[in-house]
Amino acid sequence: MNKMMEAPQIAKEHGMTRLTFEDDFDSIDTIDVNNTGEAGYKWYVQRVYAAPPVEKDDYSVENSILTLKQKNPMYNFGLVSMHPKKQVGYAFFKGVLEFRFRIPRPRKNDKEAGEDGVPAVWSFPPEKLSNAAKEWVEPDWLEYWGDGFWTTTIHHSRREQSDGPVDYWISNHNHAGPKGLEDCEWHTMTCLWDDGIIESYVDGELCVRVSYAPKELFPAEPWLHNGESRGDEYQPLERDPQALILGGSWCNPLEIDWIRVWQK
Repeated sequence: MNKMMEAPQIAKEHGMTRLTFEDDFDSIDTIDVNNTGEAGYKWYVQRVYAAPPVEKDDYSVENSILTLKQKNPMYNFGLVSMHPKKQVGYAFFKGVLEFRFRIPRPRKNDKEAGEDGVPAVWSFPPEKLSNAAKEWVEPDWLEYWGDGFWTTTIHHSRREQSDGPVDYWISNHNHAGPKGLEDCEWHTMTCLWDDGIIESYVDGELCVRVSYAPKELFPAEPWLHNGESRGDEYQPLERDPQALILGGSWCNPLEIDWIRVWQK
């Protein structure tokens, strides 16, 4: 397996050649399997919203491959790079996220039979991990929904109180269509996050582009003006770092060979 550490071309073009996070999954020792919450791990099993931790048989590391197959997918929340309660671990602010992955089998879609959850690589800001955020953006870098269909989707949410209901929610419509991701072959996904833009590439091919205005174009005003959005969608991306989250279910697993983040 090719595990070269050279920054991808899109990272070089944006001056993002500093490797700030990587895991080749050569050992399970990078995972806090006992849920200690101690610093020094790359992945934590503690989940958000008082959900039980990911169980030990919900994931495995063998032959330098991480397999995620949670029995309780819980919104595809599996291993996370920052402990939600103790706030130790890794989060990044802008950069290039790259990972080599495989969808090992066609997705099952029968929820009545307990077949739920999707292979996913996504992220939350640390404040949202602790459920204290009033406004946040959730980038879903990869969600595989079956029948060849996958997405890179960016959600922007707001609420008046940190523990209250969401009263504003938008999502981009830049969805990627069939890419043959259930061919049981390895693919490399490269995701750029820079000033005013997010782009996703699969095997070097640009598939999704989401543009948003840099923060200097918007004054510091309340979220809404006369009940209408000011057009400041995705502005938390100009403020909040993002912790990485990996997920897959027992019936719809995800395999990852390696994962990296490059920054300026």
